[in-house]
Order: sequence, then structure tokens, then C-alpha cells
Amino acid sequence: MKRTPLKRGTKEMKRSTLKTKTTLKTKTKLKSKSKSEISILKRKLWKIVSVRIKIRDKYICFTSDKEVEGRNAHCGHGIPDACSGARLRYHPKNLHCQSYNENINLGGNGGEYYRRQVKKYGQETTDNLYTLKNTFMKADSIYYKKLIDLYKNATWEDIEHYLES
Repeated sequence: MKRTPLKRGTKEMKRSTLKTKTTLKTKTKLKSKSKSEISILKRKLWKIVSVRIKIRDKYICFTSDKEVEGRNAHCGHGIPDACSGARLRYHPKNLHCQSYNENINLGGNGGEYYRRQVKKYGQETTDNLYTLKNTFMKADSIYYKKLIDLYKNATWEDIEHYLES
């Protein structure tokens, strides 16, 4: 099969390249997305929750009993928040102060965390937390606003009651 050489510099070629350049320009102009209300509320809630949990635990690591401070103080989850859903992500009995090493390097140290949960709250309460893991709910902006209000003003029992109902 014999190939024909490309014709360069013709009017047809120039027209087709002009069309593609203008369409590319319009496609690349994207508006920057504004942050959704829910993501802003989640971030605001987590700042309030993590500080309140660390103060409750007196900056002592739940899994190693060591004192932590500054960037070494984390708020760790017993049941990971990636698989726990909105109820357990902010549940006071699923959140405890942890060191950076325990929370990040050891992945939360789940086995020791579970043993200490059972020791502190009892087997029945810990089992109830794990059953909450399988209950799903739709978390909307009203839910997050209510949790922000509860974490600012309410007792631990009120927060637990709201999350478990």
C-alpha cells in the first residue's frame, strides 16, 4: 500500500487545527469546585471531637498508657472510621487518645485496643459497639450540626444516646 504525503499548510489543515485549539481551550476552563457543606461540617466536628477526647483521656495513650503531647497526641478509633460509618466515627466509646506510634505506625493496635475496651466498658457494651458497625444511616448536614452542638454543650451520655438511637 502506497502512502500519500501529508499536505501541510493548506487552508483545510489550518481550519481543522483552529477548531481543535478553540475546543481544547473551552474544555480546559473548569470552575474550581467549592467545598460542600458536609465536608466543612465534618472537619469542624472532628476538630471539636478530637480535642474533647484528648482532654477526657488526660493526654494518656489508651493502648500504651504513656503520656502524649503535641503532635504525638492523636484521637484514635477502636473500630476504624473507614469501615464504621457515621455513628461510630464520632462515638465516645470508640474514640480514645493514642500516641502517633500506636495510631499510625501500628494501625491503631486493634487487638490491645479491643482488650482495653472490654476491660473499661465491659463485654456487652463493646459488643453493642460492634453491632452498631453494621447499622447504616444517612448522615446529612442536620446530623453533623446536631453532633457539633452536642459535643460543644452536652454530656457524654447525651452524645452516646444520640448516636445509638
